[in-house]
Order: sequence, then C-alpha cells, then structure tokens
Amino acid sequence: MGEDQMEIRSICNSLGIRLIAYSPLGLGMLTGKYTSSSLPLGLRALLFRKILPGLEPLLSSLREIAQKRRKTLPQVAINWCICKGTVPIPGVKTVKQAEENLGALGWRLSSDELLQLEYTASESPQKMIQNIFQTR
Repeated sequence: MGEDQMEIRSICNSLGIRLIAYSPLGLGMLTGKYTSSSLPLGLRALLFRKILPGLEPLLSSLREIAQKRRKTLPQVAINWCICKGTVPIPGVKTVKQAEENLGALGWRLSSDELLQLEYTASESPQKMIQNIFQTR
C-alpha cells in the first residue's frame, strides 16, 4: 500500500469505518485457477503473465493453509481480508463461485496463519497493482 492509502486506512480505523476490499481475489490471480501456462483470455493475459510468477510464494502459502483447513484458495483469501477488518466484495460470474465464496464465512484464520500470509505477501517479489480494469 502507498503512503496515502495507509493514511486513509489509519483514519478509517480511528473512526471505526471498515474499508471495502475491492477485488480481494486479485482479478482471479489468487484463486489458483490461473498459472503461467494457463492464462485468461484478452488483456488480462498480458497482466497475469507479468504478475503471476511473482505471486507464487503467496499462492503457495494460500494453498498450504487451504489444504490444511480443507478450504479453497478463494475462501482463504477472502477470509484473510475479513480477518484484516475489511469488507471484501469478490466478483462472481456463476452461482458456483458465489456458493464457494460463502465458505469464507463462519471461521477465522489463526494468528499464525495470518502472520504467515502477511509475511509471505510482504516478502513477495511481486506486489499487486491498481486494478487497471476498474472504472472511475
């Protein structure tokens, strides 16, 4: 997060305002659906080709936690957002995706799991970028 974003987050926290986590699954990059050899179509393929390799350490941590908890990567990623105090708004295209996302509710990542994800994300060679597909 940039300095301005951290300041906004701090102000919201002090006022008891929860932030909305837009695209908590990183445009689908944190779902495990895409790999360097299996990219989405269109413009996202160019973006994913550049970003996905650097996200592998984070995806590996998400996979490890998901397997241990018998959850999916999206469920762990969304729960991570919830545990950080945000209101995640994942996009869905199918009823199946909506039902899967509901599996992020009713449980919480442990403090060790949160530390693992935070550390892995902070050490990741690739940081997420502004959603170039978001309109203003």
